[in-house]
Amino acid sequence: MVKPQNIRLSAWLMMLGLVMSRGSYADTPHSKVSHEFSGSMLLSEQFLLHGQRTDTAQTEEVERERLYSIDLESTLHKGANSLFVWLEYSRNPLDNGLSSLFANTNEDAGTTEDGAGTSRIQISSLYWQYALSDKTQAVLLGLAEVSMLVDTNEVANDEVGQFMAAGFVNNPGIDFPDYAPAFRYQGISADETWRWRALLSTAKGLADNQGNYSDTLSQVDGGEGIFAALEGQRQFAKTTTLTLGSWHNSDTKRHGVYSAIYTQLGNAQLHGRMSHSRSYKSMAIEEGAPPIRTQFASLVAQYPYQAFTFASGMSYLEHTLLNGDVTETRMVECYVQYDWSPHLHTTIATQWHDGVINDDTMAPVTANWQNVVSLRTVLHW
Repeated sequence: MVKPQNIRLSAWLMMLGLVMSRGSYADTPHSKVSHEFSGSMLLSEQFLLHGQRTDTAQTEEVERERLYSIDLESTLHKGANSLFVWLEYSRNPLDNGLSSLFANTNEDAGTTEDGAGTSRIQISSLYWQYALSDKTQAVLLGLAEVSMLVDTNEVANDEVGQFMAAGFVNNPGIDFPDYAPAFRYQGISADETWRWRALLSTAKGLADNQGNYSDTLSQVDGGEGIFAALEGQRQFAKTTTLTLGSWHNSDTKRHGVYSAIYTQLGNAQLHGRMSHSRSYKSMAIEEGAPPIRTQFASLVAQYPYQAFTFASGMSYLEHTLLNGDVTETRMVECYVQYDWSPHLHTTIATQWHDGVINDDTMAPVTANWQNVVSLRTVLHW
């Protein structure tokens, strides 16, 4: 029997699609079609500088790791409409590779697995955007990386060209799905002081469905849960931006609030994140259940100088589990990036991890300020 709330959600999404598709005819017949194409190829190597320092039963020898990834992005524009396509390939790490056992160290590793756990070329995003006539409002509909639709910034949001550690790419205190069907509406308040975003997506993305597109797309009725977020941004003095938001995930049965602040001091850029999330009070204690409470905070700084970019960040993540246990994760990352040309750069980074260093709450690997060094070369066009 189909639940009434699922019928309502499905009908609402179809209505939104019909309304937005009608809006696409607002362009004149003579609107020109333009095209943008970009891409990048990343080669990375990570290794433990001072040997393995884990306080756990983990006995496997961690191997030095060499990985690569390729991203191809294409956008078609016609008047107020645009269509975005993102193809991605990421080589999977070995079972005893560094990012397999210490999952927090490389957010670019293993992002395109299929159901068999092997690497593949993946359509990570395919969505349509429509800018309303006043240019201050826009809608987005399609398959997207949900974490890139809210809580975004220019300093710590890109594992290819910025930080690699999990505490400095997205907010780990938010239960984002990965690549999922999504709808986003963004606009500006009547007094033009706040910019805001409303986001609705399925609660499970491709990774939760073993890379199966059919299963992922069939969940738009909300039968496997929904993820929703509402976010507001306000700019102060042209150099400082405050972000406030809230989210809810009906699959993980968790909800929370988050905030971020970005400021620029001369050439230096600073960005901080904070979040607090909780599970439903009615949740039963069962094996594999998500944390009942999560706290997260991070602070990063970036300073460009000639062809160099210097950056550093620190973060703290705390989970309170259903049995009362508390796990803590502290991450520090510093990197120096050198631009050989407008299309080629090399990054040398070092990370320190203390506490739980992977994302498996059932079999946590605990580190004692584990030092990880990474070398990256990125060609982008």
